[in-house]
Amino acid sequence: MKRSVLIIDDVKVQAQGLEKGLRKNLSSEYDLKSVFEEEEIIESIENRYFSLAIVDLRMDGFAFNGIELINKIIETNPFAKIIIVSAFKGEYLIQLKDLFLTGKIIDVLDKEDYDIWIPKLSGIIEKYHKESFKSPDEINNALLEYYSNAKNETEIYSKGEKFEHFVSLLFQSIGYNSINKRVIDKSLNEVDLIVRNEIKDPFLNKFGKYILIECKNKPKEKVDKNTFIVFSNKLKHTNGLAELGIIATTGYLTRNTYLEAMRDSNDVRKIIFISNKEFQRLIMSINKLETFKEIIDEQVKDN
Repeated sequence: MKRSVLIIDDVKVQAQGLEKGLRKNLSSEYDLKSVFEEEEIIESIENRYFSLAIVDLRMDGFAFNGIELINKIIETNPFAKIIIVSAFKGEYLIQLKDLFLTGKIIDVLDKEDYDIWIPKLSGIIEKYHKESFKSPDEINNALLEYYSNAKNETEIYSKGEKFEHFVSLLFQSIGYNSINKRVIDKSLNEVDLIVRNEIKDPFLNKFGKYILIECKNKPKEKVDKNTFIVFSNKLKHTNGLAELGIIATTGYLTRNTYLEAMRDSNDVRKIIFISNKEFQRLIMSINKLETFKEIIDEQVKDN
């Protein structure tokens, strides 16, 4: 699990001040991000990976408060735990009692002078991540549950949406911070997921600035040649910014799909397939980044 902390506050100077203070106290292996505007807060919760969120409760002038944001985090991010920092806890006592029952809240702190507050907060962050890294079971179980729910969903739209969310969470657990969903370009071609390839790995960094993912949640259907061709064209029309594409499916792939991939293998871009067997390996893997690279290695010649 990557150490990544999202700081949410409605006051810019407080959010950035907290980020700056924590950077001085925490090691360089922590990825810290502060957000303080409505749109960026929601976008970060929905699309950004974080293992821990620090959330203020009162959001003056915003369309939501901290309680609503925490509920959104719990709904969308099975990896993240939450530290609440607020001088107004008394206003939210009833809601806080319900949140504690979720097991997602690891502490509630008052805002204090930075000299006292930053070291205290840093200690809590370090302790949480140290304990979390001892066992990946919580993350793996959450991923398995999301995968099962996506496969078992019967409503067509929800089926696709839940599967895309699962795949997004899986790639976040690999170490990718930013993933955008259902991006439509000027030609009206839709890409299910676009992963910003900022991961610090010399092998994966060679695949361009983005990774494109096509998600197919149809367990009883096979991914055919036409699906591959359409997706391959999407990958080709990225101005060279994406050289790795992934077709993720809960179903199967036709032989013609593999043959088409072999015919297309002289292209500098690479498309790999992730289906049930690969999902199982990634979900249960202790080192998901290395497992992902192994899957690419295994498909380098076959298709």
